[in-house]
Amino acid sequence: MSTKKRTLLAQDWSVWGDISLKTATTLFQVWGLPAVSLPVKLLAAHPGWAAQTPQQDLTAWLQRVLDYWHQQAWSRIYLGYLGSPAVVEVWQRYLATAACPVILDPAMADQGQLYQGLDVNYVHAISRLLPYVDVLTPNISEAQFLVGFPIIDYDSLSRALHRLAAQMRGSQVIITSIQQDKKIGCAFLNQGVVQTSLYPQQQRTLFGSGDLFTTLVVLFLAADFSFAAAVQQATRLTTLAVKQTPLSARDIQVAAIIPALLELKDGNHA
Repeated sequence: MSTKKRTLLAQDWSVWGDISLKTATTLFQVWGLPAVSLPVKLLAAHPGWAAQTPQQDLTAWLQRVLDYWHQQAWSRIYLGYLGSPAVVEVWQRYLATAACPVILDPAMADQGQLYQGLDVNYVHAISRLLPYVDVLTPNISEAQFLVGFPIIDYDSLSRALHRLAAQMRGSQVIITSIQQDKKIGCAFLNQGVVQTSLYPQQQRTLFGSGDLFTTLVVLFLAADFSFAAAVQQATRLTTLAVKQTPLSARDIQVAAIIPALLELKDGNHA
């Protein structure tokens, strides 16, 4: 095994679709940052394409892989959609001994509803991961499930951010899908202060927008951007990707943001 530390990217792999682990793997390769891509579940197509699709549970294999890697040192670990309480528990045991930053996108809900096949037991399992997490990126629906109260205004948003930060090892929380005055983006805690990054809302919905946003945050942190700069640039590029994805597409497309991404790589950042 290589002695050079890599980012471990772990989430579902959908054969049909351009989201999740495909997005993360592509962007890390484009930037030239070393990473290892670990599928935690195989799907013939992600649920946005088909509600009932052949799936392969990888829990037992995943446990064997992580046991094999028990002495592997990572620069950071990025977890996305995990799919079942059993898989979450595998990661809980692994993260208990991981000595690196952990970023979690608790992908489990949207539009106020849990994903098909998930229930409150999955929410509780994700909650038990939070003490091992340094950066957390729920959308507003996921944040509401995790804190147990509705986020309806600035006060409840601020309370949710601080409530989540109090449950984590780190304190860097980003809540996405925040809407305000015909703008959309995120709110985040930066050294305990609530900040926002918002852009004019596009009148369309694309699968994989949240995956892209969190992947960009992880990528920029790996490239030594400050936390605030990583969030702001991730919001900007996700907005750009939504705007420039062809109207015929159902999944967000990353190709249009590659020039802007490489420009950031070659330029200066804060």
